[in-house]
Amino acid sequence: MIRKVKNLLSLPLEFLYPPICTVCESKLAEDGICEGCWEDLLEKLLDKPKLYFGFKVFSLFLYEGKVRRAIERMKYSNMRTLATKFAGFLAEYLKDEGLDLVVPVPLHPARRRERGFSQTRLIGKVLAHELGLPMRFVLFRNRYTSPQALLGASERASNLRGAFSYKECLNGESVLLVDDVITTGYTFYEAASELLKAGASRVVGGTLARGSV
Repeated sequence: MIRKVKNLLSLPLEFLYPPICTVCESKLAEDGICEGCWEDLLEKLLDKPKLYFGFKVFSLFLYEGKVRRAIERMKYSNMRTLATKFAGFLAEYLKDEGLDLVVPVPLHPARRRERGFSQTRLIGKVLAHELGLPMRFVLFRNRYTSPQALLGASERASNLRGAFSYKECLNGESVLLVDDVITTGYTFYEAASELLKAGASRVVGGTLARGSV
């Protein structure tokens, strides 16, 4: 009996707890999303970038439905495989943009400790690898800010104003600024503006999803 228990405990965790799709939570999925949900998502891919405060931002999806559920679980359940899968697709949108450098939008250290990882760093790392670019942590957060999703439209701009600073100078690089989601664009604008102050010649955005308005 003891031997049987030991044998059972030695089995891979994937056998004891088979990976379930992060979107529908009903089907097996080795890489985070089951085949049916992935096919649904691919039908919703966006084909054009959008301008936010004059900055061009590429996004894979609208932030709604299955996409929203998947990204929320990625952010709060440490779904690294999912972030990697999405970022690999996003690289295809960006390969002809003439970029020099990848910079992730930084999380405040306290929020990073809460989540256990930074989804923007993870997405940025994949994009840098796929695009053959260096990734540098040019920006840092000056203060802990309230989640934008919890604020009204009139509060979002003031919440982010002055939230970022640069810690190193740039020399005219064309920068890919990476975030997981862009909604109103205030976070992106504040971070991108700081990169221009640091010496970037141009800032292009890359996000997994964007708001529908």
